[in-house]
Amino acid sequence: MHEVHSYTHDVDAVLIEIFNTFVGPPGGGAPMCLVALGGYGRGELCPYSDIDLLILHDEKKVAPEIAPAIRFFWDIGLTMGCVVRTIDECSSIVGQDLATDTAYLENRFLCGNKELYLRLFHSFIEPYFAKKKKSFVKEMRRILHDELYSPETAVYRIEPDIKNGICTLRDCHRLLWAERVRVGLSSMNDLHARSYFTEAQTEQFCADYEFLIGLRSRLHRVYGRRIDILETSVQPDIAKLCGFGPEGAGKLMERFFKTVREIRLLLLSYLEKGPTGANLWTNLRKRVSAVEASPGIAMCEGIFFTTDKYVESAIDPAWILTIFRQAMRYRATLSVALRNAIRGAVERLSQEDFKSQRVGALFREICSFNGPVGHIFQLMHETGTLSRIIPQFEDVVCKVEYDSYHEFTVDQHILLTLVAADDLSRSREPVLAQLYAQCDSKVVLRLGLLLHDLGKAMPGDHVVNGAIIAETVCERLGLDDDESRRVRFLVYQHLTMSELCFRREPERHVLEEFAAIVGDVKNLDMLYILTVLDIRSVGRNTWTAWKAFQMEQLYKSVVDIVTLDRPPLPQGGTCRDEDWSVSYERDTLPEDRQRHMEWLAALARGELQLHCDRFDGFERITVCGWDRMGFLRDIIGCMSSEGYNILGAHIFSMREGKVLDVFYVEPPQYPVVSSDKRLLNIQKKWELITGGTATADSLIVERLRQYPLKRLRAVMDKADVHVSIDNGSSLCLTIVEIKTADNFGLLHRIVQCLNKNNVNISSARLSTRVDQAVDVFYVTDAGGGKIDDEEKTRRLIEELKTALGENAVGAMGP
Repeated sequence: MHEVHSYTHDVDAVLIEIFNTFVGPPGGGAPMCLVALGGYGRGELCPYSDIDLLILHDEKKVAPEIAPAIRFFWDIGLTMGCVVRTIDECSSIVGQDLATDTAYLENRFLCGNKELYLRLFHSFIEPYFAKKKKSFVKEMRRILHDELYSPETAVYRIEPDIKNGICTLRDCHRLLWAERVRVGLSSMNDLHARSYFTEAQTEQFCADYEFLIGLRSRLHRVYGRRIDILETSVQPDIAKLCGFGPEGAGKLMERFFKTVREIRLLLLSYLEKGPTGANLWTNLRKRVSAVEASPGIAMCEGIFFTTDKYVESAIDPAWILTIFRQAMRYRATLSVALRNAIRGAVERLSQEDFKSQRVGALFREICSFNGPVGHIFQLMHETGTLSRIIPQFEDVVCKVEYDSYHEFTVDQHILLTLVAADDLSRSREPVLAQLYAQCDSKVVLRLGLLLHDLGKAMPGDHVVNGAIIAETVCERLGLDDDESRRVRFLVYQHLTMSELCFRREPERHVLEEFAAIVGDVKNLDMLYILTVLDIRSVGRNTWTAWKAFQMEQLYKSVVDIVTLDRPPLPQGGTCRDEDWSVSYERDTLPEDRQRHMEWLAALARGELQLHCDRFDGFERITVCGWDRMGFLRDIIGCMSSEGYNILGAHIFSMREGKVLDVFYVEPPQYPVVSSDKRLLNIQKKWELITGGTATADSLIVERLRQYPLKRLRAVMDKADVHVSIDNGSSLCLTIVEIKTADNFGLLHRIVQCLNKNNVNISSARLSTRVDQAVDVFYVTDAGGGKIDDEEKTRRLIEELKTALGENAVGAMGP
């Protein structure tokens, strides 16, 4: 805070000197004054923040010196928000929007005619907020309520908004604004004296606020501009400035998340009290409508609170678990006072105190409940109870994964999977919704969700670590052998289905090997559910209609194998088992194959056919044409130049030199064009390429010229491109896996490089994790065999890295 106040003081001195130079001292000239508004008026000016100023004047004596003063304000390089108004003009614009009102509320006299400023304050600002007191306080409380009761994991985003995020600076301001208007609060240090907070709460709030404002100030300095998102790329630098050391990014984020958690509890406590400051629950206890939910606990309007029978010293682990069980049954939450009481008791109790048959039985009952439980697990975590029951959970609290894929801390990602499970009954995916409704082992499924990422707290393979932890936790909680075995299976295999679905082709031998590992349909059903919830809960937009379609197809394929009890494929299978006709029948439906044969039969020499099928969230474009060198590169270039995001592809070289390629695509959001129109555009572009008047590269360059794309945060080079070649997983194909930053035209450049090296593509599985592409290609050499020559594979890897690193378009795809 000292740094912010010092900077504000320095800016004050500069602006006052400029104002007095151009306008004149308060004793002479027209009555004018300089007033600071908003954050600057509050005295909390961060580097590069807007400097909001009001030049107040008497309209009868407007001085010509105002314009030169404003120009000079701008000329010194500060980001100004300067307005020139009379008192009447100020009065006419209030009430139009909340931002203007709160800017005037945060006012501070700088220099000039003090009498004019006092007239502004006493004749306009003070009366306006006195008149609007009730509605203004109500609006602040409403906004805070909406913020706090939005999805709680929004508090724990890995790249938080320091100013406008939930339970950060702006929410603190809303509390202070409401109390300034309600009781005339002049400083947050007076919260315990003027409002209804304890001295300890006030001290904690001031410390938390000081940490956030210091964090924002340092963020501005590191970036050299106004920015309020604490991105992972700068967290190490900010951590050093905050005194956490060169490797202190994790410690910085842990401090941040604990800070916003404390602020959240204080704001919830504030909302539980009425607008006048009275504790709502003090009055509600006296009402007959309050229901005793448990000894010492009553419920009213969906909130548990303590009664006069409540004795703090009587709190024990079983009593705590009973509270959560009752809250689950009543679908209630806990008052902040009760949360704090439980948290205090948990801190006094040890892990061993929670290791009892009674506690284990109550926890299993919560896990088994046939209804929503996600909120209960969040409350258990917030109060520290969850880490007492599952001690290993403490190791992932506020743990950050720096991989651009996970948007939440590990603990909050886990809790979000449980919240997402509660919503499966309303899922738009009927198979998934039905499986969850029919699941008779919810204790196994929920423990699988709770434990699946706990292994990330230790070095090494987190699925191996997690399976070891699962065995210990299941024994601690008293699960039987069958349940324990299934929980370990879920934890150990929780990545397998996504790997098979998005990074491998479902070859028959691969599916049969996986089915043998799964063992039975019960395991498969729960693993399918866990996999979907895991992907959904790592960040926004990580689960798409295309991924849902792929995962459901994989699930159905494995179900067929498990239920038919087919023997595994014998060792030593040949490529004959996986030639193009086998993969074609595996990857297409009978009704589609009939249409394919009709289209190919009608294909005229030199013709290109495009056929589109529309699904929920994606489209399937089937291309029929005549094979030639660069065919795949050119058709992908045409599609990319139309803005399509290619999700997956199956490439089939048919008889008589004909080609049938099936692409799964997402159409671009802009410009808004019908699918039929886009297909027509692709046809025209194809004719330009075959006519020699355009190339795939020139079409993509033209697309970028017409629709410029935002730049990537960082410049990509060869070191950011990871290429691996696998000759063991497929019977007759080489698997090339590429991990790199997603950007426009990526697939086109990959295919171009593979063509250059005489590599034939059989199929491709393409996936994007936030801004990272993980693309897998099943390929052969020019003769149709595997690429197993060591020198050829080394050269192919190096050329792919060069092509994707040095020639990458530094922009995100549309």
